[in-house]
Amino acid sequence: MDILKQLNNTVIYIENNLCGEIDTDKIAEIALCPYDKFKRFFSYMTNMSVSEYVRKRRLSLAAYELLNNKVKIIELAVKYGYNSADSFTRAFAKQHGVLPTEVSADTSLKVYPPVSFYIAIKGANELNFRIVNTDEIKLKGISRQFTGLAADRFEQEHIMWSNQHGDVQNQVCTTVEGVWYGIWDNGVYSIAKKANEIDNPNLESIKIPAGKYAVFSTDFGGFAGDVLPKLRERIFDCWFPDSEYEQTHDYEVEIYYLYPKNEKNKRHYEIWIPIK
Repeated sequence: MDILKQLNNTVIYIENNLCGEIDTDKIAEIALCPYDKFKRFFSYMTNMSVSEYVRKRRLSLAAYELLNNKVKIIELAVKYGYNSADSFTRAFAKQHGVLPTEVSADTSLKVYPPVSFYIAIKGANELNFRIVNTDEIKLKGISRQFTGLAADRFEQEHIMWSNQHGDVQNQVCTTVEGVWYGIWDNGVYSIAKKANEIDNPNLESIKIPAGKYAVFSTDFGGFAGDVLPKLRERIFDCWFPDSEYEQTHDYEVEIYYLYPKNEKNKRHYEIWIPIK
């Protein structure tokens, strides 16, 4: 569709000029419509203005640079169009919740991947992530061999978390509340808890290898079967193409923070992916 091509070409132009001046006349030329019309359409489709999108994208790229390079705040301020280090710092803190000087490998940051116009829209929504360098984590649990790729695994995982596969969760621990791990390792899926919380000698010893992981978190209160597949889709469709990281191998960790029914608004989940 020509209109989709025009919209995506406009986004490419914006992305290519995030470190410089974005010419609204050029946007109108690429979009083949007056800039005011494009601006209204963009806002309607993404729920944010063009200027807000540009600001969030610039601060997302700045966050990546702070994670990966030793760069001065004033250099980032100038690069991404701020008049001073102070104004950049205020904007950065408003988006990410931390000062630029506080960013480290395990800081939780809020980045906005580039928007893409298809039949559905991807990106331009908040994605909470942090980089974690962890020591080996020792677990106890039960594993099963499955077929298919990690991207197709959620339907298979559901079988293990339900009673259809030998009531695995209850075999691991009869207490539902607490922190649980779901681990996909090259076709093998495991349900586990930390080894020091389990005294069942019949369970397997499972280890999360030491290393660097990208950690992505969901909002609070959702159901794992609903929110984890959507989060994973955004990670691989939006975050990886926009970041400088690569997944090292077919290995992913889900962490389930589970609470009693009267505190279900506190439950949330994370996906850990080994990266380089």
